[in-house]
Amino acid sequence: MIALVGATLIDGTGRPPGEAPTVIVDGNRVTSVGLARTTTVPPGATVIPARDKFLTPGLVDMHVHVHTPDRWHPELFLAAGVTTVLDLGGQLRDVAGYRAVVESGARPGPRILFTGPMLEEGEMYPGFAGFCRRFDATRTEAEVEVEHLNVFGQLAPEGFWLAEPAKLNPFEYGGWLWRWLGDLDPSSDAVRRLYDGLIDAGTALDPTLVLYAARPGAIGDDVGDASMDDPESTRLLPLLPPRVAKELVTRWSERRGAARGASEPAKHRMRRAWDNILALVGGFQRAGGMVLAGTDCPNVAIVSGFSLHRELELLVRAGLSPMEAIVAATRRPAERLGKRDVFGTIAPGRAADLLLLAADPLADIRNIRRIERVIAGGIVHEPGKLLEGLRSG
Repeated sequence: MIALVGATLIDGTGRPPGEAPTVIVDGNRVTSVGLARTTTVPPGATVIPARDKFLTPGLVDMHVHVHTPDRWHPELFLAAGVTTVLDLGGQLRDVAGYRAVVESGARPGPRILFTGPMLEEGEMYPGFAGFCRRFDATRTEAEVEVEHLNVFGQLAPEGFWLAEPAKLNPFEYGGWLWRWLGDLDPSSDAVRRLYDGLIDAGTALDPTLVLYAARPGAIGDDVGDASMDDPESTRLLPLLPPRVAKELVTRWSERRGAARGASEPAKHRMRRAWDNILALVGGFQRAGGMVLAGTDCPNVAIVSGFSLHRELELLVRAGLSPMEAIVAATRRPAERLGKRDVFGTIAPGRAADLLLLAADPLADIRNIRRIERVIAGGIVHEPGKLLEGLRSG
């Protein structure tokens, strides 16, 4: 049994913090949340003094890819405070196998949820063919979750319309978006109508901003604190799976090389497009849409776990408040996954997935990085020791 006493509680619901509580954890569940001044700590409980600290739910990354063992280190997620992940389009034998490894306690890692293979209406892109299956578009369910920003392709001006967009692979489609996004008016009636249609259909948006930020980042623009995912600065590089580390270095190098050859007008267009991307995401949130936090790790030079911190920073730049960004990585994912009574908030009966922070993330969302302890399923971890375990392993 564990008692966390005296922290400022940011419980994931979106409510402002109240008087300092005592949070009791028994096994893998939170059993009590009461005022610190009136709540008695049960005999025998391990007390974690938390005065001047901040307590939040464990974070959720709503877009990850669980690959084969040579590309997957679950400890990275816990070290970054990510206690739940949603795999989108992985091989079932891999995601089910790793879930079993984590649930058995053989390796520390996040709760793993998964959707199964990606669905492909047209020809399968060779790079993803092993993760896909064909489907009949007429049988698509009405309620979906939008990944990345491809849904905004509907707003392309007439000269950029695509006759058969399904035939573009994801990288080609992304490149096409950048060609015209800079000329879009994010406050236009067309954008508002798209927001309304998405919201009326109950569609959530997981924009994976860290993915798009790579372009302005490559020309040296400020796209958030990249100290943990830029290979030129991160101390994580030797701890990543070798294939992932190699890809991280290669992708950043490729992008910076391409950026050196870009003209000033091209850079200006790209910067306008990036500004509009942020405006579209913030506008969707203000219109009443559900924004979720996801990264697409470990693909495309994104570091598992730690890149989610930058995603939250970018969501705030897009116009979400720090509280809204935290909710996008806690309560909102749980609601979207039908797990609101399981995780995502700190309350009696919820999973004991908690972060103890040294600084206030509501004052500065970048303080979400200031993790002193991670409690996942009732087990207390220290980020440094998790990373040291990878180093020694």
